[in-house]
Amino acid sequence: MDGKINVRVRLECSSIHELSQQIFGDMPVYPGEPQPEFKPYFTIGTDKVNVSQLRLGSHTGTHVDAPKHFFSEGNSVDKITPETFIGEAVILDMSYKQMGQGITDADLNSYSNSVNARDIILLYTGSNDPLHEQNNARKNFSYLETSAARWIVTRKVKCLGIDSFSVEKYGFAEGTVHKTLLAKEIGIIEGLSHELKNFVGKRMFLVCLPLLLKGIDGSPARAILFDIV
Repeated sequence: MDGKINVRVRLECSSIHELSQQIFGDMPVYPGEPQPEFKPYFTIGTDKVNVSQLRLGSHTGTHVDAPKHFFSEGNSVDKITPETFIGEAVILDMSYKQMGQGITDADLNSYSNSVNARDIILLYTGSNDPLHEQNNARKNFSYLETSAARWIVTRKVKCLGIDSFSVEKYGFAEGTVHKTLLAKEIGIIEGLSHELKNFVGKRMFLVCLPLLLKGIDGSPARAILFDIV
């Protein structure tokens, strides 16, 4: 039912699965975006406590996109209801696509019987596999074609996650995929970790919450999968 979540999850340590990238100084980031920087602000010995100063882009690592990312008057990340990023998720295997190749509606059609309205779709492409970093993966990653974005809208999916840098092709001109999804208030999660490969073909429960950053276009997020009882 729209706006309501009615599912039981198993809260045992073995049933809680991390899908977030670790954030660190020289981690891979989208070309042109700032590398994270962590600096001590207070230090025990000189000060009473340790406090660090963080500098990073709003789309660093595993993150969510707000409509404001592509629409000047769009909602910022603090205006998105948390329910958008919480719910049943189906993990679909798109790793058969070559790196740098777009995912189409035809690719998603083969999973039509697995996807329900208000589901979260998580796409495993293999783009975030550490081995691909040696092959120009920052520019040559898997992405969605506009036809796939329209398929998601038509199927009334509430959120789309992917393990590559972006749902959009590198060097895009118009950002049509983002605009198609965000205009319909469909959540976008990018940069899921390569651990997603361990859950291909499963239906699980996802919690992926951004920071409550006022007026900002996106936010790093912690993505956790739970087994469904």
